[in-house]
Amino acid sequence: MTHPLFHKEIFLETAFEKRFQAMLRSAWDKRSWHVIVADPGSGKTMGIRNLVKTAGSRAILAIVTPKNNEDEQALGDQLYTALGLQLRGHWRTRKPKLMGHLHQYGTECIIVDDAHDLRCGWTWANDPTQGNA
Repeated sequence: MTHPLFHKEIFLETAFEKRFQAMLRSAWDKRSWHVIVADPGSGKTMGIRNLVKTAGSRAILAIVTPKNNEDEQALGDQLYTALGLQLRGHWRTRKPKLMGHLHQYGTECIIVDDAHDLRCGWTWANDPTQGNA
């Protein structure tokens, strides 16, 4: 929500945000993953920003899916940038080092905002529940 006088985004802890934050903290604690779907403007991005801010460490790494770029490298570049690392060299040489960098920086949880924009290799043809496998 943007404050009407200061034109600055402010965080309001609504009932949705309380449930959302609890789910994010649970995922972080249990080392699990989730796909969160909610209406645009419901507060997902603000909730993620608030969690990163209140965590007080680099344990949570939050990035936004690159827009209009479905390449694996674009997502990798977002992770490198969020860690504060320079994008030197080719992706094929940086890719194997990414997990080491995440470990080195103490990353325990990665949050990808707008993950629905990512290209997914899973198709109905691969889904055994659809009888096409």
